[in-house]
Formats: sequence, C-alpha cells, structure tokens
Amino acid sequence: MSRPSSTQTTPQFYRVSDRDLTEIELHSVDSINDLHRTHPEHSHKGMRPPRPAYTPSPNGNIYTCDTTAANQRGHPGSKSWQSRLQDMLTPSSSRAYAMGCAIITLLLLTVLLIFYFLVQQGGAIRMLTEAVREKEAASTELSLLIQELHALRHNLTAKRVAGGT
Repeated sequence: MSRPSSTQTTPQFYRVSDRDLTEIELHSVDSINDLHRTHPEHSHKGMRPPRPAYTPSPNGNIYTCDTTAANQRGHPGSKSWQSRLQDMLTPSSSRAYAMGCAIITLLLLTVLLIFYFLVQQGGAIRMLTEAVREKEAASTELSLLIQELHALRHNLTAKRVAGGT
C-alpha cells in the first residue's frame, strides 16, 4: 500500500470495527483519568470531554490525514513509534499464551534432541567397546601363539643340537 505525498489531498478511509472503537474509547477514558490524576487543577467536573480529532463519515469509515504532513505542521501523531513498539512487546493474554506454548515446545524439542544424541553416542560407545574387546582377545590369542612359536622353535633347536651330536 503506497502512502500519498503530503501535497496530495485525497482522503483515505479505513473500516474500523466496533471492537476497535470500544478499545479506542476505553483508551481515551484511561488517558483522561490519568490526566485528571496527574493534573487535578485541570479537572472540571460536569464538563464533557473534548470531541475526538477525527470526524467519522456517515458510512462508518474514519477519515485519516497524512501524519507526515500533520507532524510537519507541528501536530503530534496519535501514537509515537516508541509507544507502538511497547504495545507490540507488551503481551496480551492470547499472545502470551501462544508465546508460552512456543517456548515450551522449543524446550521439549531441545530435550528430545539431546536425548536422541545421547542414545546415538551410547550406541557408538557400545560398538567401540566391542571392538576394543575383540582387539584385546585377538592380541591375547596372538601373544599365546607367539609364546607357543617360541617354545616350538626352542624344541626344534634342542632336537637339532641333540640329533646332530
């Protein structure tokens, strides 16, 4: 969606749901209450709150102006980027639940992956242990054969010496 330049005066209309309007109204009431709490000298009981800065059109759409042009005229935007970022980072209950589920799922997958690698390493260690035992058995058998060969050579040498004289 492209934004019109500040020189363009084409109005944009956005559909706003009843839920969003209710949320806007509640936010406005909270803001007014906060203002009265922090600045009691400005609270005038019985006065109506000021009208909103936007003018709803007859079909329920809200007319919005270009915020860059409004900011250039010295009017602040409805919300600063810091407060919008804070709103995104502040977890709502459904977002917090989904984030909690995702974190728990990742932790379980990590534990499962760790156990998988441990089982794989256990199998490799078992195979290496068997190979070492087989080599030890082969070396023991080889040393016995070498001893037997030395004994046979000793007997053969003894028979040659005894048979030659």
